[in-house]
Amino acid sequence: MSINTKIFQIYFKPELKSQCDPLFTPLDNTANPHPELREWDVWNREHETILEQNLDLWGFVSWKFKEKTGLAGHQVLKFITDNPNFDVYLFNPCILNEAVFANSWEQGDLHHPNISDIGNTFLEKIGHGKVDVKSMMLDRNKTVFANYIVGSRAFWIKFMEFTRKLFSEADKDPEFKHQVFGTGLSNYAHDASLPNFTFLIERLIPTYLELEDINSKAYTYTHDTVLAKYRSIFDEIQALSGLKELINRYDSDELYDVWNYYRHALLQRNPGILGLE
Repeated sequence: MSINTKIFQIYFKPELKSQCDPLFTPLDNTANPHPELREWDVWNREHETILEQNLDLWGFVSWKFKEKTGLAGHQVLKFITDNPNFDVYLFNPCILNEAVFANSWEQGDLHHPNISDIGNTFLEKIGHGKVDVKSMMLDRNKTVFANYIVGSRAFWIKFMEFTRKLFSEADKDPEFKHQVFGTGLSNYAHDASLPNFTFLIERLIPTYLELEDINSKAYTYTHDTVLAKYRSIFDEIQALSGLKELINRYDSDELYDVWNYYRHALLQRNPGILGLE
């Protein structure tokens, strides 16, 4: 591991600091001036300060990281050490979502009405043309939920510039601004006030990695490291996730048909299984 790697663990109440992993750097967000923007606001506020630290790699996780992933700091850092020379490392806590959806936009439209349309609109506004985000097959080396990423200096500089365009484009278009920042439009069950913004960021990360052809690598769970809630279907999750990689590697419609059949079969045999996420 580079000696200039740092992973910041965000907490928003003083009592939660004790939950932070000793190998991560606690990041105090108790002031939380823009809770509606969630962790992106922390990334933005800390960006220039972190750049001054001359880190090679850095990332952000929440105080719930261990609970959501089952991973401790030493496992995260060892994974990075054992897999050098990637620009981005992904620690996806929602492995079922990755396996059974083509991408996080397909999953997102089930919970946040028309979020893929907002994503398409944004990408067209900033010059990517007529992109259909739901048509992308984003495998585990591009997919992450909860924004658990560790990236290089070059990645963070360009990605923050990319996401700040949500604000500049919103200033030009009142309807787009309403779609992105309108209170409560995300339909998020746990916080009825949240706008779509934070859920757009979560989905724009994988899409950005794909569009920019970022050299990224995902932590892959094993039977020893996967959370208990997944164990009864872990072999099927692994198989579906692996098929997605092969579909992309060989650009194969035949493999897509196999994956599509078996993902629906898994969901039909296990009604309510998406509740695991």
